[in-house]
Amino acid sequence: MATDPNSTDPNFWPDYLEQHRDPTNRALHVAGTLSAAALLGVGLARRDWRALVAAPLVGYGAAWLGHFLVERNRPKTLDAPLASLAADIRMAGLALTGQLAREYRRYGIPDRPGLVIRRRPPSAPAPALERVSPENDRGY
Repeated sequence: MATDPNSTDPNFWPDYLEQHRDPTNRALHVAGTLSAAALLGVGLARRDWRALVAAPLVGYGAAWLGHFLVERNRPKTLDAPLASLAADIRMAGLALTGQLAREYRRYGIPDRPGLVIRRRPPSAPAPALERVSPENDRGY
């Protein structure tokens, strides 16, 4: 089995957060991750192959809906499946414990749509935020 090339990339987590800025996308990811975990648990406890097959379909289905319909970007799962799965679980845990917004602040990434980061060279000061349109501001 090939190793995941991005599993040790220190930029993977910030890049992952950047691709999950929309709260609806994050909610779909968390719901999918928790549903998949529940189905996995039920499938193992009851030895039900249908629940085991449904687990990844439900988990990835919800997440990919968030990417394709809400965020309109390419899921990182396609490039780095193991690192992406670990990041999905990490995001769900942080969301459930109320610590996810802190991660966005830690990396200077706006955690809501309507804001963009102006990319600057690493030697430049912290990135400036720019409001794209007031109607996208949902008050989060």
